[in-house]
Amino acid sequence: MTIDAQRLYGFVEQLLAAHAPSGAESAMDALVTELAAPIGDAVWQDAADNIIIHIKGQSHDQPVAAVAHKDEIALIVKRIDPDGKIRVQPLGGLHPWALGESPVEILTRDGLCPGVLSTGAKHVSTESPAGRLKDGQPLKWEQMWIETRLAAEELAQRGIRAGTRVVIAGKHKTLWRLGDCVCGYNLDCRAGLAAMLEVGLHLRENQPAQDVYLVASSSEEIGGHGAIYALGRLPVDAAVAVDIAPVAAEYGTANSGDPIIGVRDTRGLYDARIIDRFDALAAACGFNIQTAVLTSYSSDSSIAKTSGAIARAALIGYPGDNTHGYEICAWDGIVNTAQLLLAYLENPVVD
Repeated sequence: MTIDAQRLYGFVEQLLAAHAPSGAESAMDALVTELAAPIGDAVWQDAADNIIIHIKGQSHDQPVAAVAHKDEIALIVKRIDPDGKIRVQPLGGLHPWALGESPVEILTRDGLCPGVLSTGAKHVSTESPAGRLKDGQPLKWEQMWIETRLAAEELAQRGIRAGTRVVIAGKHKTLWRLGDCVCGYNLDCRAGLAAMLEVGLHLRENQPAQDVYLVASSSEEIGGHGAIYALGRLPVDAAVAVDIAPVAAEYGTANSGDPIIGVRDTRGLYDARIIDRFDALAAACGFNIQTAVLTSYSSDSSIAKTSGAIARAALIGYPGDNTHGYEICAWDGIVNTAQLLLAYLENPVVD
């Protein structure tokens, strides 16, 4: 069975546009629930805000799960200065040099408030904030602020306060083509979520061997909290995370059509039996896998495993450059990630 690449591309475009900072994911929740409606025998949102799609298989024994997170790296308001400057901290692994001075949107109770991440004028000396940066000082979040041209009192009236979420502006959340690659902010993990939804449509039309649970998880970027809760309560022993995986010389990985399969990450080991299964399935599908021992990386499945929520974890990663920045991913890598996930879920490894 072949993945519908055009439909998958449409899913990526739709999901990329939705705002979903960790813990404030309602816009994405509405979109995923809508897209999931024709897929599941049952679709629900649990107490931890995960959206779960249940597809009944030919057997109810040994069900399996796939998980892709719906939240994005973002910012959270730390304080508002008397002059109206909004000071922020990262919510997830977002680095100031990955964004620089750029448009953002602040999620208020009444809608979106536009702003600009700022460091101040550059035609200055070291007396001014940007002057010290010009001398080579590393850029830190403490040296940046959001400018809205609103007074502190006006910001308060709009409900902007410590804890308010801030995201990359919607105008910058479009899909960009670069040769054989697609590019954009938050391809982590919108492309993974799109792949999972595309796979779900195929499984709905062609009943898998066993029950399948597709989990659009919450709050992955701040510790995998949603996946730990969901996978610990679903009747599954194994889960496959679908996420971006880094292209780097230190891992020997390439930005190609071959999915990156995690062998180990910061949290622990992935299941060798499932990795072998991926290798055989990929070969049958006409592509290869890249195995990688990853540092500074974890996934919903590895976090859930080391938290005791599941027994076996696996990772299918679509290769990506500039991870946690303006990401560049081989389009065939995303398509083949979906193809490999489909092949596995049609008949997963059994003890």
